[in-house]
Amino acid sequence: MAGVGFELKKLFRARTAVGHVKAYAYASVVTTGPFLLMTGMVLAVQLLFSAHGVAAEDAMLFVASVAYVFVFSQLLSSGFVMVLTRYLADCLSVGHYRDVTASLFGMGALLTLLGSAVAAVFFAASPLGFAEAGLTYVFFLELLLIWTQSVYLTAIKKFQRLITGFAASVSLSVALCAGLLAAGRPAPVRAALLSMDVGMGLLVCLFFVHIVQCFGLPRDGQHFAFLPYFERHWRLFFSAVFYTMGIFLPNFLVWLGPWGVTVAGTYRCAPGYDAVTFFAFLSILPLMVLFVVAAETRFYEKYAAYFDAITRRGNLREIQDARRELIYTLWFELRQVVEFQFVFTLVFLALGGYILSLTGVDYHLVSLYDVLLFAVFFTGILQLLVVLLTYFDIQKFVLRTAAIFLAANAVFGVLGFLLLGTAGYGFMFFLAAGLGLAAGWRYLSQFARRIDYCVYCAQPVFYRPPQGVLTRLTRWLYGARYVDLERGQEP
Repeated sequence: MAGVGFELKKLFRARTAVGHVKAYAYASVVTTGPFLLMTGMVLAVQLLFSAHGVAAEDAMLFVASVAYVFVFSQLLSSGFVMVLTRYLADCLSVGHYRDVTASLFGMGALLTLLGSAVAAVFFAASPLGFAEAGLTYVFFLELLLIWTQSVYLTAIKKFQRLITGFAASVSLSVALCAGLLAAGRPAPVRAALLSMDVGMGLLVCLFFVHIVQCFGLPRDGQHFAFLPYFERHWRLFFSAVFYTMGIFLPNFLVWLGPWGVTVAGTYRCAPGYDAVTFFAFLSILPLMVLFVVAAETRFYEKYAAYFDAITRRGNLREIQDARRELIYTLWFELRQVVEFQFVFTLVFLALGGYILSLTGVDYHLVSLYDVLLFAVFFTGILQLLVVLLTYFDIQKFVLRTAAIFLAANAVFGVLGFLLLGTAGYGFMFFLAAGLGLAAGWRYLSQFARRIDYCVYCAQPVFYRPPQGVLTRLTRWLYGARYVDLERGQEP
């Protein structure tokens, strides 16, 4: 996200109200734009269904198909994308551009293969028609590619193209769906899924063109040179998987409980619970924006100053001063972000119940929303702590935090249902998020107190990367052409 920080710094340097408004607007678009556009696309299709009198069963099938694709594409890709981000950062830091586009092809092929296997197992026993299953499968693979491509676009600072691509694809999907529904062919669910496939296909092509324009086509690149990173940074892989699984696990448990319904003999979901959970997660969008502004401007400046003082032979006083400023800025900005988000949470608490009641949501779900709101508040802060720990590359603390979050959701979720039944829904997520937050806060505090030790003494004197199966496979594939970026070898 360095490109975000560069643009924000330019806007904040104006030191005017207009400059600050522009900075926060820019951060809002970059941070929440893709999510809001994709959400808007689904809502627009639902409005089109309502306008054309589409049956409720068909509308539910469409929503369930899209929800499953969004959830499981993130679950499957999260760990791979995290490790790929580390590999791409190393490529760019040493100027090793030859393998950048090649790695996109390699990761795309890997995720396509895994995604196809997962989809085949899932749809094997499904009574869905071939068209519905096939269109959903294509959408699933497209999202896997989009999550992968987004890493490259943020790394090369093409944020405007990222947002423009999402806007163009969403517009095409909605327009095509409107046309197909008006024409009456194909069937509504197929028309909607086909429209989304076409729109997301356009997005994949646009992203690919932007990446190739920057790095070129892979002529002699090494498509799977990132494989050793899964052995060296396995903690990052599992951290991303555990955290993502921890977010969705409460929903999975509710789907399997009394509130769950089966859609088209294929999907399990809990429409009421899923709806209030979605509205609750909307409340932390301001948190993401505020954190991007804080982390990419004031915090990063102190972060860079501290490590520059170390690597560029600053004297002891300069290093100590930089360390104190870094720690002070870390806690000050984190406290500011949490306080602002708490205000937004109270606003959503005051208005959410009223808005949900207008949509016809049951009273007990409105009450559940209040609990979920604070569970999501804890989850949002936990995400910030995980990002900050990743910033400092304290991978063992990142993994422990994510593992505690996932384990707490699993244990509290199961025990809550056994002891409290449906009355435990939401509250167990609240407890699990609180426990994960406490763990993350403890680990960040521990690092802040021992930052000098972690920087100077916790690193190995002689770095010896693992020589596992993936590393040996990569060396066998590419021989002397393989470039070990982490050992300082440059092309």
